[in-house]
Amino acid sequence: MLNLPDSLYEDYSKLKLTSPSSSYASSSSAPPPLPALTIIPQPTIMMIFQWISDLHKPNTFESYFALHNLAHHRNNFEFLPCLLWESHATAFIMLQDVIAVYRHIVGHISSLPFPPPQLNPLRAYNVLLLFQSIAYHPETRGRFIKAKMPNYLFPLIDVGVTERPYERIRLAALGVIAHMLKASQDGVAVRYLMDSSAVGHLVKTVEFGSTDSKTVAAFILHKIMSSAEGLQYCCVLADRFFVINDLLKKLLNYLGTMVRPSPALLNLVVGCYSKLSQKSRARDGLRRYTPGLLFDGTFARLIAEDPVTENYWRQLVQNLDNISNDVPERLFSLKR
Repeated sequence: MLNLPDSLYEDYSKLKLTSPSSSYASSSSAPPPLPALTIIPQPTIMMIFQWISDLHKPNTFESYFALHNLAHHRNNFEFLPCLLWESHATAFIMLQDVIAVYRHIVGHISSLPFPPPQLNPLRAYNVLLLFQSIAYHPETRGRFIKAKMPNYLFPLIDVGVTERPYERIRLAALGVIAHMLKASQDGVAVRYLMDSSAVGHLVKTVEFGSTDSKTVAAFILHKIMSSAEGLQYCCVLADRFFVINDLLKKLLNYLGTMVRPSPALLNLVVGCYSKLSQKSRARDGLRRYTPGLLFDGTFARLIAEDPVTENYWRQLVQNLDNISNDVPERLFSLKR
C-alpha cells in the first residue's frame, strides 16, 4: 500500500501568508497586526494544557501564539489529538476558524455590502494541521468521522482559485482527508467518503491545484480504489467512472506539460488506472477511451525508473488486452 510522502506536509508556518484580496485589506474591521509568533522549542505538558486553554480566548495574541505552537508540536505529543478533541468546546472553536474562510471563497468579496474581516490564512492553516493529527489518531479518528467533520473541509477543497494563501489552505484540507485514509484499516473512512460523494470535490483541485495538491487528490482516489468496496463504487455507475477517468486524464495531461514530471503523481495516476482496469465495466471504458499518454512513450523513462509504477503499468497493459503485445517491449527498451 502506498504511503503518502511526508514531504507533502511541509510546515508552511514559517512562510508569510497574506490574503490576495486587497479590497478589504484596509477595512476598519481588519484585526491589528500581531507581533512575530515564536516557537517554544521544548514545551512542557503544562504548557500544552495552557495553550489549549488559550485557544478559548478569541482574537487575542495568546490564542494565536497557542495555536501556532500547538500546530508546530502536533507530532511530538501523542496525547494531543485526544486532548484537543475531548476538551470542552475546543474542536468547535477550531472549527470556527475553518468556517471563517468560507466568506472569502464564495463569490466576489468586492460585491459584498459589508466586506468580511481580513482573512488570516496562517490561523486556518494551523487549525487544519491539528485536524490532520485528530483524523489520524486511532482514538479520535472514528469520532472525527462520526461527527462528519470532513464535510466542513469540502468548501476549502472546492476553491477555484490559485492564489497562494488559498492553495495552502486547500493542501492542508486535503491533508486531513489523506491522514484519515492513511490510518483507517477498517474501511470506515472510505465508506464515509463514498457516502459524501467526496470524489466530486476533487475536481477543482485537479483543475486549479498545485502539484502537491494534485498529488494528494490522486492519493485519495488511489486509497478509495484500493478497497474492494471503493473500487466497486468507482465503477458501478458510468457517470461516476467518466468523472474519475476525466480527472485522471487531466492529471496525465498536466504531467505531460511539466519539464520534470512528478514521479509521485505519475505513480498514483498509473496506480489508479491499474485499479480501474481490474473491473470489467471500467476495463471496457478504458479500452474505448485509452489514456494515450501512457502508451506513446511520453513517460517511458519515468515509468521504467520506478519498480512500483512499472508494475502498475504492466498490470494495466495486461488487463487492457486490446493493447498491442509489443507495447511493453517498446516502452522498456528505453530503460538503460
